[in-house]
Amino acid sequence: MSALSAPLTRFDSQVEAATSLSIAALHAAQDGIGDTAARLRDAHRRLAQAETQTAFELVRLRLATDRQRRVDDRLLDDISTQLEVLEDIATARDEAERDLMDLLARADQQSTAATAAAAVPVVVRSR
Repeated sequence: MSALSAPLTRFDSQVEAATSLSIAALHAAQDGIGDTAARLRDAHRRLAQAETQTAFELVRLRLATDRQRRVDDRLLDDISTQLEVLEDIATARDEAERDLMDLLARADQQSTAATAAAAVPVVVRSR
């Protein structure tokens, strides 16, 4: 099974629709894709990485709080530090998500405009 066969973000299907490429093909593409697809690929990579980091830090927080440890200043400091790290990474993830959503909205607007332009009937007037 490919590392990119499972969904990486909740926007995978939207990215695939906007680029007409699977997530795996999009991430493998180096050249030969349009500017919009390249920007979506890069934004999707950033978000997928941020999602992974957020999940990792959440596991680290759970491990810190799940141990059979005496509740003392050291434990509270460890939890506080891990919460700060998790908050920072979640903020970065939220920014990456907003960036991807903005790019998807622009790609949708471009697609809608292109479809509308192609659908405008040409009227030929006879004299």
